[in-house]
Amino acid sequence: MTSEESAPRTIRSMMTTGPFARFFWAAIVGSTGDWVTVFALLTLADRIGSQEGILVALMARILPGLFLGGLVGVISDRMDRRKLVVFADVGRGVVVPFLAFVDSLPALVGLTLILEMFSLLGQTPRTAMVPRLVRPENLVSANSLMLGAAYGTIPLGSALLFVLAGFPDFSLGGIVPVGNEGLVVPFAVDSLTFFASGLMVASLPRIESPLVEAADSNNVDLKSTWRDFVAGIKFFATDPSVRRVIVGMTTALFGGGTIVVLGPEFANNVLSADVAGFYAIITMLGAGALGGLVSVSLNEHRIIHRDLAFGIATATAGVGLSAAAMVTTVPGAAAWMTVMGFGAGSAYLMGLTHLHEYVDDEMRGRVLATLFGLMRIGLFVAMALAVPLVDVFRGFEVGRLNDPTRVVLFLGGLTMVAAGVGVLWALRSTVTSPTLGREAQDIIAAANRARRRRTTTRHKHEEEES
Repeated sequence: MTSEESAPRTIRSMMTTGPFARFFWAAIVGSTGDWVTVFALLTLADRIGSQEGILVALMARILPGLFLGGLVGVISDRMDRRKLVVFADVGRGVVVPFLAFVDSLPALVGLTLILEMFSLLGQTPRTAMVPRLVRPENLVSANSLMLGAAYGTIPLGSALLFVLAGFPDFSLGGIVPVGNEGLVVPFAVDSLTFFASGLMVASLPRIESPLVEAADSNNVDLKSTWRDFVAGIKFFATDPSVRRVIVGMTTALFGGGTIVVLGPEFANNVLSADVAGFYAIITMLGAGALGGLVSVSLNEHRIIHRDLAFGIATATAGVGLSAAAMVTTVPGAAAWMTVMGFGAGSAYLMGLTHLHEYVDDEMRGRVLATLFGLMRIGLFVAMALAVPLVDVFRGFEVGRLNDPTRVVLFLGGLTMVAAGVGVLWALRSTVTSPTLGREAQDIIAAANRARRRRTTTRHKHEEEES
């Protein structure tokens, strides 16, 4: 192979040519539709059940991952991942239009659960596919682009819903419940985005794990499924490198999840900000995350220890949240939320890339499913405890922590700092021993070279097929 062929691709070429480009733009289209669904769903939930309806809708999006994440991981490792993603996208495209006909909380919960099951079925194989679509030296950039597609489309989805909601209302002969007429067009267009995403992914080469390639079959029997499920649990329990990153990401999300529930109250009641002030804070959080993704991508070849960088970035995110909890102005909160976003974006990118590089393809689906499942648990617990904890700390005043909301957010930040410090403590020998650090770099470099040799032929074959 020539040096030109082995050279890392530029971000621009990754976005414009090859299978990954199609995969990336499919993610852009699908994620935009997903955020339209989220915002429209929250609007519908608010109309039906006010704050209670919104909370129930959010819980319905989290619960499937708590119980089905492990099974999805096994399926992802034993079937053509491309087909799973296509099935999930088409399934969402079929289900979404029915939301326009929902007029009760039980119906909303039922359809949301079904929709989230399809989303869950597509999330793990979609993430596990990335290392098979790019060369190892482009993995950080690829993950950065995919995270940008997942979360950078939030304002696009919000804007699209705003535009579509301005279209004429449709009652479809009176079968659409009163109040839902303005959501018919958004949900219909949303459905098309999922179908389009599925069609784009369907054009990719087969993306199977070695388990399927070895068996030359997509059969998933109960005995082998259970055996693979247990193997995934054992791998997570016995491998310290995987365990500390997954536990660190889960703990960090548990701490950072407090801002999801308490953010509006903090901005409006504690900082006396209006709606514009709240959105300014959230915008800077997103801008910080984008800055973290870009910064890490530009320096990916200088960052040898992904898990070490993950620990530092996680602690940085926690410092940003704790500091934001103590400020008295909107600009101050926005500045520190930028720091939090920068750390969170960098941490997620480094943690995910570490798992991609460290875990073999045949186990990758189960490991990622474990990650997503535990992260959902962390977010669920944070959302469930945040408001009760505000009541617990009511009347507690120490310096700038003169409001219970400030206290809970400050503790959430400290939890993130603890998660990052925990990872750094586990890696203390690498941090304090330059010799061991150089040895580790040599090992990682050798592993990457070996992986590159193994995948070069496959990538060439897949690109020729495309």
